[in-house]
Amino acid sequence: MARLERTVRLVGEETWAAEPEWCLDRLAEFYDGGVDAFGPDGPDADELLDAQLWFLLDCPLPDGYAPIWRLAHEAPDRAVELLSRSELRAWRVESIAGAGLVSALCPLGSGRARIDLASSPVGELRRGSFVVGRSVPLGPQQWTLIGRPAVVDRAVAADFEALLAVLDAPLGELWRVHGGVLARAAWAWPEKRECTCDGETVQMALAAFEVPDADSLAAALDREAELDWIGVLDDETLRWRWRWDPPAARPRRPEPGSVLELCDEDGDPEPYLADLDLTADGSELWLSAPTPARFALAERVLRPRLGPLLGELRSLHVDRRSVMPRWKQLRLQSALERLAPAIAHSSRAA
Repeated sequence: MARLERTVRLVGEETWAAEPEWCLDRLAEFYDGGVDAFGPDGPDADELLDAQLWFLLDCPLPDGYAPIWRLAHEAPDRAVELLSRSELRAWRVESIAGAGLVSALCPLGSGRARIDLASSPVGELRRGSFVVGRSVPLGPQQWTLIGRPAVVDRAVAADFEALLAVLDAPLGELWRVHGGVLARAAWAWPEKRECTCDGETVQMALAAFEVPDADSLAAALDREAELDWIGVLDDETLRWRWRWDPPAARPRRPEPGSVLELCDEDGDPEPYLADLDLTADGSELWLSAPTPARFALAERVLRPRLGPLLGELRSLHVDRRSVMPRWKQLRLQSALERLAPAIAHSSRAA
């Protein structure tokens, strides 16, 4: 099975060289935010392969043929033939026979199959769970999953099954048409969405205001009863925290494939509307709030209270909505695991 993965990687190298924009567009379809979502280092080899197992085998190039189909006509061999017959499938695990070997049911009703996992699955493999991966037929009711099979997280198993139920395609074409949809869901769900108590997704807003007189401004902030003095931060910035009574909690139904987490501002024992930071040189006051609406409220209330002590708005930055897909959570977890030995060593040395 390693040969099949090597073939996909080689096809990927050739396709990226010949059609870089097409590859970038497909990557952005699979991973929300595209290559930029991975930061300066970009996706690692496994993350790239997870996406390529979809778009190199199922997505047509501008000429109408998927890269693997083009290769099947130009340089056919056993590996290319198997890959051209493979599909991105979802399987429901019925039993686990041993390491890397499971009995599974096709949710479309085509019966039980023996599944060999070429690599360790990502997620907890258990009876009743869905596992999604590039499925290569080896014989009657025998398949192998290449790449990293993704086990659908139990927190969103019902949402995944509902998604599977509404997908529609001509008979025998569902996996070819919708396999990428299911694979993207398996790698993205559950998306962690940070939200406020009134149901808004966090989208941090940070503004910088001119400060004509830093000493007078600091004294005015100290006099405000709703502002708690937090202290001097590591960079010599002075911080005040705006305590308030947040709106009444408004239950919000999570979107399919997502789980909601209450933001720190509302989850704190003493909830707060915003933070105010006076820079070390006294030239700017930074106002940060978890949503643009709360930022607008804080500015609207603060400006008449401070009057001329609060200067003109110099800049305003609004983050993207605070949504972390599963693949990004796994990436962060992996980075922390790599750093753990160094952190432990530093702690012992200290």
